Amino acid sequence: MDYQLPQRDIAFLLDEVLDLDKTLALPGCEHCDKDTFFAVVGAINSFVRDNLATCNEAGDSPGARLVNGQVYAAPGFGDAYKVFCEDGWNALALEEEYGGQQLPFVLHATLREGMAGTNLAFALIHELNFGVVEALIAYGSDEQKAIYCPHLTRGHWAGTMNLTEPHCGTDLGLIRTKAVRNDDGSYAITGNKIFITWGDHDMSENVAHLILARVEGAQPGPRGLSLFLAPKYMLDGDNNTTDERNAITIAGIENKMGIHGSPTCAISFEGAKAWIVGEEGKGLAAMFVMMNAARLSVGLQGLGVAEAALQSANAYAHERLQGRAHDEQLNPTGVADPLFAHADVRRRLLIAQGEMDSARALAYYGASLLDEAHRATVPEQRKAADARLSLLTPVIKSYLSDMGSRMASEAVQMHGGHGYIKDYGVEQLMRDVRITAIYEGTNAIQARDLVMRKVRGDQGAIIKSLVADMLEEASNLPAELSDTQRSLRGAAERLDRSTDWVLDASQGEVLSGACDYLEIVALSLSAWMSARIARAASAATGSQSSDYYADRLDAAQAFMTRALPRAVSHELIMQTGEPGVISRADRCL
Repeated sequence: MDYQLPQRDIAFLLDEVLDLDKTLALPGCEHCDKDTFFAVVGAINSFVRDNLATCNEAGDSPGARLVNGQVYAAPGFGDAYKVFCEDGWNALALEEEYGGQQLPFVLHATLREGMAGTNLAFALIHELNFGVVEALIAYGSDEQKAIYCPHLTRGHWAGTMNLTEPHCGTDLGLIRTKAVRNDDGSYAITGNKIFITWGDHDMSENVAHLILARVEGAQPGPRGLSLFLAPKYMLDGDNNTTDERNAITIAGIENKMGIHGSPTCAISFEGAKAWIVGEEGKGLAAMFVMMNAARLSVGLQGLGVAEAALQSANAYAHERLQGRAHDEQLNPTGVADPLFAHADVRRRLLIAQGEMDSARALAYYGASLLDEAHRATVPEQRKAADARLSLLTPVIKSYLSDMGSRMASEAVQMHGGHGYIKDYGVEQLMRDVRITAIYEGTNAIQARDLVMRKVRGDQGAIIKSLVADMLEEASNLPAELSDTQRSLRGAAERLDRSTDWVLDASQGEVLSGACDYLEIVALSLSAWMSARIARAASAATGSQSSDYYADRLDAAQAFMTRALPRAVSHELIMQTGEPGVISRADRCL
């Protein structure tokens, strides 16, 4: 599989659709002009192709290994991680105060997409490092930040997030892991955690574990949880790593469907020495700093895998000769036409491209909001960007992770029997990406969060502001895009109507229709992005070729006519979620 980060698509979206200049004008971005930005995008492409794509197959098999209590990374991963850290990729968007480069989050999004597109298993270690630093900056003590953040930023130490236990996943209030206060102000952590991504390995000098646990005597439920920090190896008086192991045992590596290169560990804390992060009883709030960042990243993981799948499917469709097209023969002197000559294949690939374009625009729009929320000088502007991003987070996580699975499945289907075997690598994409709809909160949980906390929580204020933006965009479209204008107005009206239903219906009805509502939101906002793409392509004022702009218009039209109509069925299904039927389902299941 010859993956390329879609640099031209990224440049078009950021420069001509999403107003990159606005992001680069924010405080703290002075050292990153547009030329520098796109030079880094090119360097990302070189890095992921030369270092991550090359060890992806070894990551799948043999994968990571556990030997005598120590996890060893898959072949090639250690060398790739060394380059990743030495070249500064781990520090790309982290704070300068701790050795980071503090480049825009929207640039970081391109790194995350490229890493996922070439080696999803490897990409996850960076997500953990990044998330632990962000959580410590938000809630850690000055001493914790001074000791841990520089090492985690450079990648010399790696991070983990320890939430799930054998009896509880989504319902973290059931956590049993116990923390007992020690006389020196530390805590002894005892309990078992499972499904811990990159829970141990030999690629970094030390591993910093963030752990949700309940202080002895604390109240039951989520309010009794606290967050703790425990190193794999103890530190000396100068805060350097020693050879003394903390009381942390790797009980096993999960035998998973995919991402075999990422060691997903079962970990036993046996009185492990740890220090509290933040206040007792406030652990869930601290951990959610990490989880919210991770959810945006999961969306980019789905996007990266979807792009890799589409590239593979498109390449195969152009090279594989099968049958004769019913109209235009693309290979009249050969024994058969390529798959691409067949109308159904062209239709599927064009719709997929339209979905990719709009989904990437939505993901990068979210990343630009993250920059605005962190960097804008006006407090009201930061607050507004953060609120909008908070609503978009479950949508981006769910829609793009589901899209990654759909695109990977489409790639397998496009390859036929050759997709079902390992030769082309698309079956690995399908296995690897499946986890993205599950971890960091299942997509059904994201839908519940969207309707209950985000939409009903503010009486639909933020989603209504998005509807207003969609209608404004529709009014700004030129006459030659009248079909796009009608589609966008219809999408805005449907989203407005569906939101009113969510606000007015009973809680049981809303929860039964939550997943359908999330799809309506995602498709509607993607239509907004497609319309913006169409307007920019129609204006054709940038540096792209006329053929490229025409291709973007075709892909946008394909989305509007072939993908957006799915929202119609979701609205109908959502509004028929009569709770009585759901409550009686146990009779037939």
